[in-house]
Amino acid sequence: MHEALRAMAESQLFEATAAPYVLLDTDLHIRGVNPAYLRATGRSREELLGSFMFDAFPDNPADATADGVRNLGASLERVLRRSTPDEMGVQRYDIPDTGRPGAFRYKTWAPVNSPLTAGDGLVVGALHHVEDITAAYDALRGADGADPRDGVRQPAAVLRRAMLAMARHERAAAAGRPSPAPPRDGLARRDALWHRIVHTARRGTFGGCAEAVCAAAVRELPTVDAAAVTLHGPGSWQYQLAVSSPVAQRAEEAQWVTGEGPSRTAFDTGRPVLVPEVSENGAPWPLFTDTACRAGITAVFAYPLRTASATLGTLTLYRTGEGTAAAGPPADAETFAEIAAVVLLADLDTEIAERLRATADADDINTAIGVLAAVRHLSTQDAAALLRAMAESQGRPPADVARAVLVRYVPAPDERA
Repeated sequence: MHEALRAMAESQLFEATAAPYVLLDTDLHIRGVNPAYLRATGRSREELLGSFMFDAFPDNPADATADGVRNLGASLERVLRRSTPDEMGVQRYDIPDTGRPGAFRYKTWAPVNSPLTAGDGLVVGALHHVEDITAAYDALRGADGADPRDGVRQPAAVLRRAMLAMARHERAAAAGRPSPAPPRDGLARRDALWHRIVHTARRGTFGGCAEAVCAAAVRELPTVDAAAVTLHGPGSWQYQLAVSSPVAQRAEEAQWVTGEGPSRTAFDTGRPVLVPEVSENGAPWPLFTDTACRAGITAVFAYPLRTASATLGTLTLYRTGEGTAAAGPPADAETFAEIAAVVLLADLDTEIAERLRATADADDINTAIGVLAAVRHLSTQDAAALLRAMAESQGRPPADVARAVLVRYVPAPDERA
């Protein structure tokens, strides 16, 4: 454990404060917990120290809408990558019931995550602070006749401050009873997958977090030969964030052109689409299947990448190997997709947004060049030079000038004959 983490964990202030805190290293293993946190969660120090955060506090398996692991994981990734605090607002996150092994307690929290740095400025961990606002949140939800457990709404800032004030006054004084550690079946593998994906994304070994996810899928998941991460939107709109090979790119492009295929279906339904054997006979997507067969694809497994409120896109895994056509998806594929959603969600407001913006700018510039070439009877080269000159003379970005050109010359859909 880094010396800065040890000093924080052993400090009198960390132990004495009434606010619940957890100290995490960059691998998201618990390196310190204060008594207030143990009381809030009903756990013991012995069972938490050294545990992977999401092994100690997994999602409630009985709640199909649970998003605590995904949202907290994305927040902690932002903190560790950017060295800035992240306030999560209100988060529903059930916790294991210490009195009933295997059961969970309904909980709503107000989490804030902050970076911990060493003397040289290096981020060495994160401080996770939570306030249990379950009672206050349910009271406010119940006042307007709403079911307090029917989803989580982000309240206005003044209401959230009121709930925090109520929660701090209602902190339990009694120590919680220790409970058995949660079952370890499958957790070690999930832990390993988590670290391999997020560490690759943090190091920036590839072109970005999406490229890291694709590379990790091919490397970590048996019988997977290619992978693609694609954002989807209304209709047949989609944007390829990353592909691991030309085979995956061709298959994803075929779905964009035809508007059909496993990735589109997984996005539209919000459920995994598993095709262990691609066959031209009886396929629900004949146009896509024809392209897939020509590309040598023998199996496709598409998983929706969900955020707290919507489906962001898909992670699609392709198999081209001979002799494995009848096999099902890799055992860890769905878990891998859940981790991938966390990694992408952490970068949704920076790297991914910048790439989408750059693509939109390039599309608008190219379209405007074509429009100028047509209306001014210029070559595309001269039209491009004209657009650059207009941008320089006006002191505006070329993309803004391009959009102004499109507004001037391209009629709106309801104005066209």
